[in-house]
Amino acid sequence: MVVDLTESVLVNTLIPSTNHPAMRSGFAGYPANPRWNAAKFHAWKTGRQLRSALAQGKMIVRSTDSMLVPVAD
Repeated sequence: MVVDLTESVLVNTLIPSTNHPAMRSGFAGYPANPRWNAAKFHAWKTGRQLRSALAQGKMIVRSTDSMLVPVAD
């Protein structure tokens, strides 16, 4: 399923839609909510990892469709 991390960044993920806000929060750099369950925390952590990979140049945002993809693709 495709998730919009920001208005201009999309990503394919298997994370359930109920946890997408937590993933967006992690990608945006917000801290984790201590009341989240393990699934939401995992989604938040995934968002943080995606943000880190983008910052390190391991991932890029494709200009054709705004999809976040590994550099090799």
